[in-house]
Amino acid sequence: MDKIAIIGLGYVGLPLAAEFAKQYPVVGFDIFQTRIDELSQGYDRTLELTSDELKEALRCGISFSANLEDMRSCTIFIVTVPTP
Repeated sequence: MDKIAIIGLGYVGLPLAAEFAKQYPVVGFDIFQTRIDELSQGYDRTLELTSDELKEALRCGISFSANLEDMRSCTIFIVTVPTP
């Protein structure tokens, strides 16, 4: 089965990662470790996902990381970062 990396966990990336996690293994990647720590604990300060939606994504097996190596096993990469 394909494993998906969502790069950038902002207002586009986080909801997208949560939706994909319902059907596929997902690694949500962001460069901000504080963001990763909060999401891993079920807290989204940006309120893009409710706590229930985030907890459901965690139950489905989504993982969050700021470590590039954690995306090594991914076969699909979706980049959702800000554009200038």
